Amino acid sequence: MADRAFVPATAACVLGAAGTFYIAGLRATGGAFPVPLDDVFIHFDFARALCRGHPFEWIAGQGYSSGETSPLYALVLALGYAVGFRAMRLAAWAALVACGSLVWAMVSLRTLLGRTHPLVALAASALLVSVGALDFTLFSGMEVALFAGLLLHSLVLARRLVTAPAFGRSSLQWRLGAWGALLVWTRPEAAVVVFVLAVLAARHARSSSPLAALVRVAGPGALATLSVLLLNFAATGDFASAGARLKLLSSNPYLSDLDRARELLLNALYFYWKVLQGSAVAAPRLLWLLIACAGLGLVDRRTRAVTGAALASALLFGLLVSFNGAARYQGFRYYAPSVLLLLVAVGLGLSAIGRRVGAWAAVLAGAFFVAGALSRVGPQRRFFAEASENIHDQQVRVGRELARIAPRDARVLVGDAGAIPYVSELTTIDALGLGGYHGVPFVRAALSGEASTVELLQSLPPRERPDWLALYPNWFPGITKSFGREVMLVTLEHNVICGGPTKGIYRADWSPLDVREAPLGRVVDELDVADVESEAAHAYRSPAPRGGFATLAVLPSSDGRAMFDGGRIVPASQAEQFVIRASAERAVLVLRSDATIDAEVRAGAAASHLVASPRQGSWTYAESEPAALRAGDVVTIRAIAPLRDFHVWLVAR
Repeated sequence: MADRAFVPATAACVLGAAGTFYIAGLRATGGAFPVPLDDVFIHFDFARALCRGHPFEWIAGQGYSSGETSPLYALVLALGYAVGFRAMRLAAWAALVACGSLVWAMVSLRTLLGRTHPLVALAASALLVSVGALDFTLFSGMEVALFAGLLLHSLVLARRLVTAPAFGRSSLQWRLGAWGALLVWTRPEAAVVVFVLAVLAARHARSSSPLAALVRVAGPGALATLSVLLLNFAATGDFASAGARLKLLSSNPYLSDLDRARELLLNALYFYWKVLQGSAVAAPRLLWLLIACAGLGLVDRRTRAVTGAALASALLFGLLVSFNGAARYQGFRYYAPSVLLLLVAVGLGLSAIGRRVGAWAAVLAGAFFVAGALSRVGPQRRFFAEASENIHDQQVRVGRELARIAPRDARVLVGDAGAIPYVSELTTIDALGLGGYHGVPFVRAALSGEASTVELLQSLPPRERPDWLALYPNWFPGITKSFGREVMLVTLEHNVICGGPTKGIYRADWSPLDVREAPLGRVVDELDVADVESEAAHAYRSPAPRGGFATLAVLPSSDGRAMFDGGRIVPASQAEQFVIRASAERAVLVLRSDATIDAEVRAGAAASHLVASPRQGSWTYAESEPAALRAGDVVTIRAIAPLRDFHVWLVAR
């Protein structure tokens, strides 16, 4: 095969692989373009808002959101939206972008392999779309296919940099740095790839300054990352993105360090078992052959540098992704760049075989790997089809039902920020915080639990509270039971990807949020437990990870009206702490619970024993002994019996 036929051949490979997934998905959805992940629609939401003149907003007019971790991909999707790929047709544009990006990646791989027989290059390129677990993500509508094109082009620049003459080396370093910035604007984890490429540039600076090479290659990517962090901080007060806050193991307050280490290890092991052994090769025992082939590129002097960069990047990217609590779900999509980098190294290993043994040996080895991977594609293709059917039959359907039954000025509370707001085009609040809403810290509340989410809804003006709920009752049992009136349930017979088999649509009734009750006397200070803003203002510390779980209750107030409050559960012998913000010469601490109170409270030098038994179906209050308390005093409440603490007041007597 001549080189001039390489592009059509690679296009055929991409279209063949894409076709098998898309056709299976189209059959499952009854003709609707298949989208197997709800998160794809998050990108669609940001792209639509951008076209409407609201960049960096999840829904136009709702303010900045850090939920878009791939701003470059949102821009690419917005171009399609602007030229007419509206509504669900935007998924077809995403597919065109994916296929075009993969052909670009394969052409870049051909350049990367150098003077290699075209059939060897074709086998290496075909391998990129032969691994089912990788194909699932590449053709899902997510940003990974675009990332693949950018990544392979960056590796081509890195290869040129290794052999570049001195007079053109600095400009090439700047070019590589610019592409590194595009990489991190497509996937923030690409910072580790940029770091590896910067080290490669420094090692091959030769007569030039290694430090200058490091700065030129790493600098633009570092500035791109810093720009996102500073924008996040300026708009939200938090450097991290909403996705990082919600999903990283380090953010989960209910995990101990041992729990985090176990989850990290499980993520890595599942990736090894399910993706590398279960999808990349015909049989688990053959994985060592694939890895050995990837390592052959380290032996050949002409491919050693780029192979080392690809393998190091694959390892670092995989380790970084393993800190994501969702890494082993949703088809292992977060690991896709690691798989891609490993396959690039395998392609470089095939080129080394071709030069040392012969093109025929490299072609046979490549065909063996491609055939082995293709033999395991079937389950991933079925998963793609079933997931697309799930998203279409549940998420998209709920969005359409809301568009049909809710007025255009309605507000909806959702637990997933993708298809429902995109399809319904209604004002939407994301209970998990991935979508922004005027700077309200819903992502911090989501980490605590649904009680904290309701506390934030209570702080909103009543006219801004959601009129409708579109939630999984298994995710939000308290909200759906206490504040929702069921309108309809959408249930999947076979759920493989959604957060639950049943999604409910409810009319919301927030009237218990408007009933407030405080103890008699002059309230000097007030801690609303489980309200993340009140807790932050009082430097509150829960007994997490051994307790501190958020809970909510709706019980009658003193005048008989239903009243909401959120609180935290403190196990026996555990304690919670907070700092008083006001002073009083003679004050008591009053604690509210929905159960028996038996706790010891220490405030400054004073100590009291709080004991109270509840009246059936009502709130319980307990009061400390009067004492002089000062702003800055630390209050420690230690539970003697399990304590459910909902509210604490400092009342002057």
